[in-house]
Amino acid sequence: MSVQSRIVRALAKAFGPVQLGSAGADARVATDALTGVSTQHAFNAELERERDRLARVGGSAWLLLVDLDGFKQVNDRFGHNAGDLVLVEVASRLRRAVGGRGLLARIGGDEFALLIRPNLGESALLDLVGELERAVSAEPIVLGDGKSCAIEVTIGTAALNGSTAAVDVLRLADERMYLGKRRAGSDPFDRVSELIVGLLDPSADGVERALASGIAEVAQGHAVYVEYPGGEQWWPAEPPVAVAEPLRALAGMARQRDDVLEQGAYRLAAPLRGDGASIGAFAVARSHPFAKPDRIALARAGVALGQALLRLHEGVAVRRRIDELEHLAFCDENTGLANRRALLAELERRAADTDPLTLLFVDFDGLRAVNNELSYEHGNELLRAVAAGIEQTLRPGELAARLHGSGGDEFIVVAPGIDAIAAPTRATELEEVLVEVELAPPVARLYGGASVGYALRVAGEPSLELVERAAKLMRERKHLRAAARALNAPGQLRSRSS
Repeated sequence: MSVQSRIVRALAKAFGPVQLGSAGADARVATDALTGVSTQHAFNAELERERDRLARVGGSAWLLLVDLDGFKQVNDRFGHNAGDLVLVEVASRLRRAVGGRGLLARIGGDEFALLIRPNLGESALLDLVGELERAVSAEPIVLGDGKSCAIEVTIGTAALNGSTAAVDVLRLADERMYLGKRRAGSDPFDRVSELIVGLLDPSADGVERALASGIAEVAQGHAVYVEYPGGEQWWPAEPPVAVAEPLRALAGMARQRDDVLEQGAYRLAAPLRGDGASIGAFAVARSHPFAKPDRIALARAGVALGQALLRLHEGVAVRRRIDELEHLAFCDENTGLANRRALLAELERRAADTDPLTLLFVDFDGLRAVNNELSYEHGNELLRAVAAGIEQTLRPGELAARLHGSGGDEFIVVAPGIDAIAAPTRATELEEVLVEVELAPPVARLYGGASVGYALRVAGEPSLELVERAAKLMRERKHLRAAARALNAPGQLRSRSS
């Protein structure tokens, strides 16, 4: 099983509002209502236009993905109104820092994107990244009532040209950003867990031979040398002569010193660590510099791969280790459902299927009120109760996942085999089940049931468009339910107290 990068996780975040305009039902709002920057849809359209322009005239541009570190903790500690203030201020600081050099958009709950049109060199790009990071973190953000918070960001970059699909550029920038995340509650193994799950199958032959190509993919390297117990491997099989001996020497130094070493800006080596000792090393050469997040991620790869190699011949122990990593990578720790990465992997896996597939987008009411009026512990209880309600409706082959947008109260159900006729019934069934969620009385008082939107996949439709259509119908359903409650309409949704 080869190592495959997952679809850009930004696709599964909460999407911006949709409105009907003079251009018809597909006309989207171009400006994010909260921050005043461009929306995801407007940014994607501009990204495609820029790619087409570069295909005609040549040259390149840069895509930057900017994610707030610890934003969930801001919401948890100060409330979602404070979180909104943070998003507005971060957008303002980024806009001032980038000036007229590019387009800024909000593409998720706490994620921004920048399209930098000047054809910057790699050194100038690194300077810009540092400038943006300092612009956000230089001063605490004032929240009112004497409160403030410090915010930092993680930035991933990728070059845009006329020959690479925009979705691939987004995916690469997201990988670079995701490797650098150190946010509390994030998957501590990032793509390293995918590497091990993909490579270390005890039933497969030549696991060690696959290590070099796997590390090359994670590191975006063009030459990799791996020294492991019992042998060594190269990727490609015949590396460039100019880098072969320097990489072997660099790996040897990393093993002896048991530390990550860098030569210049384009060669990096890390030891393979097993049970606290160096048992080998790998060295990577590539055409662009290693940033700090790269060094951290590859050091972690050395630890995880070293441990797994030691256990490679232990059968059950290897399987248990892989299962643990798989759980960390693809399970939401709060609800026990699949997380965003598992959802996107499932959509990617089913991309070539021709059978009907419906996406159900679920948003429930009351989490913010429970968090603010009771406690975040009660909020987590509500999340788990709603997740359990969704899970009990799942049919064979269906997958439920929790999305982590700015509110954290959204779920998606991937429902293969559900066609246009069955989809409305399936959505109504899910709403009715979620009316009857078992809750403690103080939580039940604030819970307002759930709104379920759905979208049937169209052949060849990108995952972004599918999720966005389901989210749109969910928002329309949510507005209808709110209007019904305001009129005290019959059948108003209520939860059942336990």
